[in-house]
Amino acid sequence: MRTRSRLVPSRRLVRRVFAGWLVAASLPVAAGGAEAPLDLVGAWHLTIHYRDEASEDPEVDRWEDRVWRFERRGSRLQWTEFAIVEFENREGRFETGSDGRPVRVLGSWSPNALQLAQIERGLPVDPRGSRSKGLRGSEHDGFRSAGGLRAESTSVIGYSESWSVEGLADRPVFTQDAAMGSGGAEDVQGRTRYSTEWVSDDRRELRGRFERDGIRHGSFVLRRAGEPIVPGKASGGSDG
Repeated sequence: MRTRSRLVPSRRLVRRVFAGWLVAASLPVAAGGAEAPLDLVGAWHLTIHYRDEASEDPEVDRWEDRVWRFERRGSRLQWTEFAIVEFENREGRFETGSDGRPVRVLGSWSPNALQLAQIERGLPVDPRGSRSKGLRGSEHDGFRSAGGLRAESTSVIGYSESWSVEGLADRPVFTQDAAMGSGGAEDVQGRTRYSTEWVSDDRRELRGRFERDGIRHGSFVLRRAGEPIVPGKASGGSDG
């Protein structure tokens, strides 16, 4: 008499399958099985390292930092940039000049452990150095603000900025275009672009190339940050 054998999966195999299912279930998934677009909403700290070809010493390393904040306002994505950022620990950022005022330290400053901890908590920012734009679009198609130079009179100089965010499903690209001119002169245009080349597994850190106006070249690091501390209502750039 023949007996039918039954294949019983081992406990180890069951655990592996279950663990794999949990990992897969925890990953962000978009339509078609692709990874969901990066959710920008919230605050980010931006560190820029670059060299300036137009400076007196183009071989000197320089740095800048700022805080970006994104929020939803109806169908728009509001992008606010705070250019003046404060740290409790100022190591590597500023030193005291001969006149007693703080002077930016040259080099490629990166946040130390204490500074990274404060970034996580949220940094104080100065609203006097802020700009803001409302962008229309979607995570899949990208976002772009309205813009365009409108000055037509020869006696009036117009200024306009257009900001955009693209590639949120893969490697985001942040672009800030500016134009200035009048009816009797050629427009002067500038562009700042941050092209992401690497995204951390937890999607809380982005790294990539930085370019400004064709003369500043370098790299950037964009890190998730705590809510910025703003004394009063932020003022500054346009909201269009």
